[in-house]
Amino acid sequence: REIEPRASPVVGTRREPLRTPRPSPAPVARSIRSARACRLILNPPPLPPPRAMPNRGKDAEKAKVPLQAVVLADSFAQRFRPITLERPKVLLPLVNVPMIEYTLEFLASNGVEEVFVFCCAHAAQITAYLEQSAWSTIPGFVVHAIVSTNCVSAGEAMRLIDHRHVIRADFVLVSGDTVANMDLRRAIEAHRERRKTEKLAIMTMCVKASNRRQREERAGESNLVIALDPTVGRVLHYDDNPSPGKDTGEGHRGRKLPPVSLDASLFSEHPNVEVRTDLRDCHVDVCAPEVLYLFTDNFDYQQIRRDFVCGTLNERELGNNVYAHELGPREYAARVHNLRTYDAVSRDIVGRWTYPHVPDVNSLPRGANTTYSHAWPHSYAESDVRVDPSAVIGPGVVLGAGCVVGKDARVSRSVLGRGVVVGAGCVVDGSYLQERVRLGERVKTTSALICEGSVVHDGAVVGKGAVLSYDVVLGPGAVAADYSRVSLASQPRDDDDDSDDDSFHVGSAEPSSSARRMSGGAGAGGFGFGSLGAQSGGAGAGAGVGSDYDSEDEAGRAIREGGAGVVLSDAEKAALDRAKAGTLSAADSPWPSDGVGAGGAGYLWHCASRYGAEDEWRFSVAPAPAGVAARAYDVDDGLDSDDDRAHVRDDAAAGVAYGDGDVGDDSSDGGVDEGEAIFRKEVAETFLRCVKHGYAQANAVVELQGLKMAENRTFADIARYVLMTVLGLSLPAPRDVAKENAKLYPARAPEGAAATVKAVRERVKEWAPLLTRFLKSEDDQVEMLLTLEDYCAEDEVFRGMNGGLLVPAFAKILHMLYDVDVLSEVSVLAWAEEKAHASEEDRRFLKLAQPFVDWLKDADEESDDDSEEEESDSD
Repeated sequence: REIEPRASPVVGTRREPLRTPRPSPAPVARSIRSARACRLILNPPPLPPPRAMPNRGKDAEKAKVPLQAVVLADSFAQRFRPITLERPKVLLPLVNVPMIEYTLEFLASNGVEEVFVFCCAHAAQITAYLEQSAWSTIPGFVVHAIVSTNCVSAGEAMRLIDHRHVIRADFVLVSGDTVANMDLRRAIEAHRERRKTEKLAIMTMCVKASNRRQREERAGESNLVIALDPTVGRVLHYDDNPSPGKDTGEGHRGRKLPPVSLDASLFSEHPNVEVRTDLRDCHVDVCAPEVLYLFTDNFDYQQIRRDFVCGTLNERELGNNVYAHELGPREYAARVHNLRTYDAVSRDIVGRWTYPHVPDVNSLPRGANTTYSHAWPHSYAESDVRVDPSAVIGPGVVLGAGCVVGKDARVSRSVLGRGVVVGAGCVVDGSYLQERVRLGERVKTTSALICEGSVVHDGAVVGKGAVLSYDVVLGPGAVAADYSRVSLASQPRDDDDDSDDDSFHVGSAEPSSSARRMSGGAGAGGFGFGSLGAQSGGAGAGAGVGSDYDSEDEAGRAIREGGAGVVLSDAEKAALDRAKAGTLSAADSPWPSDGVGAGGAGYLWHCASRYGAEDEWRFSVAPAPAGVAARAYDVDDGLDSDDDRAHVRDDAAAGVAYGDGDVGDDSSDGGVDEGEAIFRKEVAETFLRCVKHGYAQANAVVELQGLKMAENRTFADIARYVLMTVLGLSLPAPRDVAKENAKLYPARAPEGAAATVKAVRERVKEWAPLLTRFLKSEDDQVEMLLTLEDYCAEDEVFRGMNGGLLVPAFAKILHMLYDVDVLSEVSVLAWAEEKAHASEEDRRFLKLAQPFVDWLKDADEESDDDSEEEESDSD
């Protein structure tokens, strides 16, 4: 990675609005970006009056504030789909224990006394589990549930928690999929000591040394670069980018790492700057209450790392600081944020790296009666397992109670849940079989995940990386291809494996049959240890701080709260029973045979990742091919070399001589600036949030000005991307739009140029005052016209944004912008004059707009003639 110093950004000043006093352990620098945030703080919910306390004089002691923690039980991602359409990820079994059990045990063992579990998707299942678990009865450890079914990001969750006023002091922030045995007390103590002398030390994030193979191949995580001041452990720069990948075509050319860009002022402000590429983010944070306040003040913060941490580090003028706490060599902490880490963390548990959180300690789940014993090399089995004498049980195997392994079967490096049946002659290698999975004879499954209640009939093959969701049936001899996913729920049309929402949005995909509807109850099955029963509401009386259910219809609430299974008609239930029994014929099956074979049950899901199926290894439950990450970095290095040669060619074209050597072929990516693409997306998302929440234009100006200052850009840069976003609101949603903003776009494009102009006119008229405020000069307007050309041609940063649909209406759109005073006559004519000397291809849009340009010229000449006549008359 090359390091490119850049100039310090221009620092602007921000006025502080009046705020209602609120309990706070320390002052915090803030930046209010919206009237909405002001209203939220100026009008907090009424607090109960303080109770009168007896006066104890100087010996009075402060009431002890318990150590609190916030657990985000929703990952706001889709890496586990289609499984998480039916069950929340935090309740999926990890080595036969629900994930949230590891998180709560980690917190309880480190002295945390009060935990707030934030639930969004499948909230009823999570709250029901917590109410019926042993955690609700442990003295000195209180678990509350905060429920909000309309939350779409971690940032919104943090703002809601702040609005509840439940956090009273420094707190621990983790996800509900965290497995850790680290000494959290050490990090908490370091954070508290630091806060005594530095009140604006608002966060301590835990990291662990790890090499690239461990982080990216084994765990499927991103390329991470952290710059630190090693003398105090302060984080100066946090850069998290997708690892380099293959060329998948369709504009995705060999995903390339951007160069690391460090602010030049860091080297003058800190005597030592250490750039680390060998760290792994554990996603365990010790936070001051000010972290919540800053999320409220900056409502555009959606992600904790990419938005909050990076935003805090970029706004150094506010004084808020983030520190790193590095784990020791024997400490462990990791998040299960995709199927790749699911496999990696499972193997770490089996390999006893997470001790004492291992099966044979029999402490998890709390209150459950487990009887695991350990045998070398790292195999575990409960007492009532039946294994045929001819079967071979290899290393790294976990067998839950009631497992049956048939004659001549071979099981290695796999986890089998309670009640799993493995037929004679089966080969199970590196796979995860949840409760009550049944394999027929001669079944082969390699590095696959098969969910509860599924049945694989005789002779079927489950390929590496395949995922079979709940109650799926593979027919005799069927083959589930490598990296395929099968579910009784059909794939939503807008499914994107890389998006940031794990819930199933109502209306995002219309089911074509009742077999595709998600149920609203908790279902008959449990989560490994007892049934949850039917739950129809939010948090229970004793378990929750309160709920924040919105006014969805019954179907929507069923999907978002419950979703324990697929709703089947009576005929489909009967067909599923026959499929499991092996008596369903292909003619009678309501499911297509693709992916499940004749007599099977389920729908095949296709790869929806933006990087294509060739990159599935990065996030699959199957181990990554040896050396694949290293080869991807070799490709990235080659792209760097290509870019260097491209720079040489550009300089040579400008008359700079480099000798007679061959500069090579042009292998660059077409000149697309990734930094510019990111900035364009940030402008669009900021503007769309203003539209979504109905903010006044004055507040939208404040938001966009804040982005301008943070990115050290011009008003014209903001205006031209805002205009493209305004135009795009009349077209179908672009492929990179955030899912929460997709509903702002129409489902179909307007039919014909007239309908397009009409739709665009309404949007442009509404936002014309904002655009004219940002366009300060004629040159800015010309630059915007050039950008409009790129947008309509879908060039550069506008690929896949449907701008080509506006080409037939290009001239009328120019006329419209002129009518609403966004463009002036001078700027349009200057643009036309500049384009007149361009190549034939570059004059494409000038030809479309030529009638309008001619009309402006004629009007200008008539105006000049009138002026001359008036002058002559006056003479």
